[in-house]
Amino acid sequence: MTQRKASRFTTFLWHRRVGLAAIILVIILAITGIMLNHTEKLKLDETFVNDAWLLNWYGIAPKDEPIAFRIKGQNAKYHVVSAWNKQLFFDDDAVMVLEQDMHGAIGAEQFIVVAFDNEIILLSYEGEFIERLSTSLSFNNIKRLGLKYKRPVIETGDPLYYIADEHILDWDIISNEDIAWTKQYLLNDDEREQLLIAYRGNGLKLERVILDLHSGRIFGQYGIYVMDAAAIALLWLSLSGLWVWNSRRRKMRQKKHYQKHHRN
Repeated sequence: MTQRKASRFTTFLWHRRVGLAAIILVIILAITGIMLNHTEKLKLDETFVNDAWLLNWYGIAPKDEPIAFRIKGQNAKYHVVSAWNKQLFFDDDAVMVLEQDMHGAIGAEQFIVVAFDNEIILLSYEGEFIERLSTSLSFNNIKRLGLKYKRPVIETGDPLYYIADEHILDWDIISNEDIAWTKQYLLNDDEREQLLIAYRGNGLKLERVILDLHSGRIFGQYGIYVMDAAAIALLWLSLSGLWVWNSRRRKMRQKKHYQKHHRN
């Protein structure tokens, strides 16, 4: 085999190998590209994906387990106040983003009181946010929340015990007697599932998933380089295919020229 033939055969061989290796990525690029060109017609920006494995892959999954407290409402209906991965929930509704750990929730005479490290949050019995109150001027390091005379009681790390006035503005030290301390509530499977749905919201927009699939970002940190490699492979396939075609064309011309001038 001459050097020219060997070079042509090697190029053809690698052309086939690269084509087979890149075919899946090329198909992904083509399909996702077509879909993105018709985002509005396909309603990609209005459709949400809620598959658990995909949401977990994107990191839209809370860590650890929720901390929950069950409260009897003013209409004798029970509510659950819970904190999960720095979010506060009233039943299945997200209330706010948290910066501190939750240590208890009780139903006082006028409000629902939720205690954190160095602050308390007041909610209405309909779950509406009312006010956030810092306790740093009175005490720090809240450990437990309880109820006495229908008023909230705080245990600190000292330990000292403080009871609020009826407006929950001032706090007085009391003894640890006849205080009904809050206890964590264990969510059942249905309650946990509903809370998880509330945490995830509507899920992921399909448009984002298609965009990330098209760019390769869905495959992780180095996914974009995989798609870059697919694009380079496409370019190489085009050039090498053109080279192989041109080489065969020249060969056929030479063969015809030889046959034309060497006929008997």
